[in-house]
Amino acid sequence: MGDRANFGFRDHKGDIVFLYGHWAGHQMLGHLAEAVSAAEPRWTDESYATRICISNLIGESWQPLTGWGIYINQIGDNEHKIPVIDWANQTFTLYEEDLETIVFSSSLDAFVKKYSLSTSMV
Repeated sequence: MGDRANFGFRDHKGDIVFLYGHWAGHQMLGHLAEAVSAAEPRWTDESYATRICISNLIGESWQPLTGWGIYINQIGDNEHKIPVIDWANQTFTLYEEDLETIVFSSSLDAFVKKYSLSTSMV
């Protein structure tokens, strides 16, 4: 039981760090938009931007031995479409679970404006 979700962060080489959250599916795009917004001053520095996003998504849940995981170029258990932030191209893309089929894509600015929990009803 859970609400499993994965959040991807693509670097300039094309590798993707995936953050897996066992209970992260509820309002996942809103939470990701908030994390991306928090990282905005570092969008051009993919290592810092990724760390800021991961820190914001995990919040105070660093101590438990379960709940969050990190994968490289593969997703963990999943129940949702897969969002991927591409720092080099400054884009957000939502993929089907096959990580090839694109549902939609937008700029980071447009993604944050549309999905931020402080400005939308996600």
